[in-house]
Amino acid sequence: MPDSQKYLYVLFSATPYRMGYWIRRVTGEPYNHVAIATEETLHELYAFARRYYRAPFYGGFVREHPSRYHHNGITAQVRLYRLPLNERQWDILQALLGTMRRRPDRYLYNHLSALAAPLRVKIRVRDAFTCAEFTVSVLSALGFDFDPDRFYTIGDIARRLEEYHIYSGSYPANAEPDPAFFGPVRHPLYASAKSFLLLLWRKAIP
Repeated sequence: MPDSQKYLYVLFSATPYRMGYWIRRVTGEPYNHVAIATEETLHELYAFARRYYRAPFYGGFVREHPSRYHHNGITAQVRLYRLPLNERQWDILQALLGTMRRRPDRYLYNHLSALAAPLRVKIRVRDAFTCAEFTVSVLSALGFDFDPDRFYTIGDIARRLEEYHIYSGSYPANAEPDPAFFGPVRHPLYASAKSFLLLLWRKAIP
């Protein structure tokens, strides 16, 4: 009989980019990014991150592919957790991801919270998250012991999930081309500024 058990996979990574390096230096944590997946192959993950490589401050809800974890001959070091879900939790997860997949441009990267992170402060903005805030919101919705109103570092989340750890090492999936992420971007400064101004407007008018 096939295994019908469903899982949520939570992937912590030390991404091979300058920004990831500096985030790790500031926080003192070994990982700077967290994403979730519904399959252990990790061929598609969901996170809040930059939308394009050449526009690092234009971010939001993204569907990540393995090529994001390989750059300039460097493969990201990762830590993977597998959380068992019952049918109700699985349906909640699919509903949450389905809503975001249908309207990805509605969701913004929460740069305000990212800037306040060294102070361990969470700044709530409608439909805006950091990668850590997004992961916490999903875990909370699924009934795991996380408070969506509380500030968590990426390391805090990883330590609370330690019992579900299944793998540490290099990102395990092959790097497939992702022209949408690494391709040219028109007016990256304009896109970044527009996204940040919209974030400020949402904060001012909840």
